[in-house]
Amino acid sequence: MDRYHNARAVCALTLQPSRILIRIELLRQVKAFVGQQVVDDQFSGAILIAKEGKVLYKQAFGLASIAYQVPNRVDTKFNLGSMNKMFTAVAIAQLAEQDKLAFADPISKHLPDYANATVAEQVTIHHLLTHTSGLADYFNEKFTEASRARFRTIEDFFPLFVDEPLQFEPGSQWAYSNSNFMVLGAIVEAVSGENYFDYVREHIYQPTGMSNTAAYELDHETPNLATGYMLLPDTTERQNNLFEHVIKGGPAGGGYSTVEDLLHFAQALTGNELLSAASTQLVTAPKVQAGGPYDAHYSYGFMHETFNGYARIGHSGGFPGINSELNIYPELGYVVAVMTNYDPPSASAVAARIAELLTGIEIPQPIKLPAATLLPYSNQYTRVGTAMGPEMIELEAEESALWLIIGGERHRFLPISPTEFYDEAMDEVRIIFTLNAQGEPTDFTLEGAGPEMLEYAVAPAE
Repeated sequence: MDRYHNARAVCALTLQPSRILIRIELLRQVKAFVGQQVVDDQFSGAILIAKEGKVLYKQAFGLASIAYQVPNRVDTKFNLGSMNKMFTAVAIAQLAEQDKLAFADPISKHLPDYANATVAEQVTIHHLLTHTSGLADYFNEKFTEASRARFRTIEDFFPLFVDEPLQFEPGSQWAYSNSNFMVLGAIVEAVSGENYFDYVREHIYQPTGMSNTAAYELDHETPNLATGYMLLPDTTERQNNLFEHVIKGGPAGGGYSTVEDLLHFAQALTGNELLSAASTQLVTAPKVQAGGPYDAHYSYGFMHETFNGYARIGHSGGFPGINSELNIYPELGYVVAVMTNYDPPSASAVAARIAELLTGIEIPQPIKLPAATLLPYSNQYTRVGTAMGPEMIELEAEESALWLIIGGERHRFLPISPTEFYDEAMDEVRIIFTLNAQGEPTDFTLEGAGPEMLEYAVAPAE
């Protein structure tokens, strides 16, 4: 550090000690939380936290390749999942600024040969951008039965959904569908006259310095690319996701990036370098309710949430062996990028804890319970009533915690009382037990995991 920067640091410490101490404590808690996630094999990836463009924390954990024991790095390329939707939305908005399209345009205006004419006339670009089109998702039976090697171009995906009827009248509902953004990618090509992948590279990635972002093809060797790992059901064994993933991602998701490149994108977006200030506001402003615990609204390819009173914009991505998040806090000046090569909610859990720390949400403090108190909770439980949720849940006691196991996913719950536990990764999710006269658990409620409280009772012995 040179004298000038050293002097500035001393001055900052003198004038703003409380702010410095808050950041130190924030980073200490982030490191402690992530460290435990790594020990529990719940996280493998990279994390970046920046304030006003200055990186406060950047670190990688775990392995990019288990087979070759290659560690993840902060510049490792992780799969974006659905986060490519942000780039597609920006591309559409750029073309709108050039008056080459309008958000109210129907599909048919730009794709006159679209195979489903009825759909093409009813669905607009606005519907596609907000997931209000009614288009069926292409993750369907056709996709499941197809070879992943078949999918390399936008057109390769169309047969999966183009002949399907609309699921509802356009504009009447919100239903997340990847097909929407595949059609938007085709519109980018038709309107710009460029291949979609060339367009986003030349108009989004290159101008913002995103040198490690692209839809890399899996049958080509790409340096420093993380392999995704899925947790096999009812085991602690991880298997690579190479045969689950399409050969090349596209406008709806499946590209690759790094936490550093995501910061470049966030800075360019909020600095109005990719779009005008008016268009940036249009793209990121809330449009339609999308459910979730944080007043979630879908914008144009972005999610807009209110977290403890603060706006948060960005997008997440999830798939077997893939989970990544970009969260931008415009009022606080923070950007958080978390990328993993593990199943959801590995990145989402870390991003959620960072969000709590950044916005001042009080985090529960666990207590220590003896093994004798925890052991009776180890059992299988069946759902009671008609509320939507998993039919069967297993709880497993381990040291001072309970592991909730659903379909092979494991969630660690910590005690705040002998009968109440919270999800370490998403502490708004709680398990509250009912005990009988002998002090034995008979059932529990699962709260905060969805819009309804779920009730589970001890499964009858076979």
